[in-house]
Amino acid sequence: MKKIIMTTLSLGLLMGLSTVVFANTSSKTEGYAAELTHFKLTNPNITSSEVDSIMKQREELDVLYKQLDELELRYGIRVDNTKNPHKEPKHLDDLPTAQREKCLQLSIKIWDEELQFLDAQYKAGLIKEDMYTVEKNNFKSFKEKDLQELTQLTKR
Repeated sequence: MKKIIMTTLSLGLLMGLSTVVFANTSSKTEGYAAELTHFKLTNPNITSSEVDSIMKQREELDVLYKQLDELELRYGIRVDNTKNPHKEPKHLDDLPTAQREKCLQLSIKIWDEELQFLDAQYKAGLIKEDMYTVEKNNFKSFKEKDLQELTQLTKR
């Protein structure tokens, strides 16, 4: 239970903090000017290519999070209470080894993408060094925890 809470809080925090300087990209043609303006307010020297790159990375990260959501729903780690209000979620540790491995591998991939996205934001001057350092250490710690758990699983 402790791991689920920690993972859920981490992912929630991650998703919230990763989008601090990043607005919704749902409407690309209308939103591009607004995005560029938003980024220019944070860093007037940012280039259009940097904005494009950051937006593309965010979209890729969103796809990974969507895959994780779908996987967790399919495996029962996350429950849609609108469809079945009395169903209890499963714990990651209760899943078969293959399913746990798949969840952990996707989680590790997300941490890698988060680190790349964080680096891109920092290099583009969109986040300050202190926030960058703290977030980078957090992401590395989360990734390392998942890597250790995956290693333990594969040794069995």
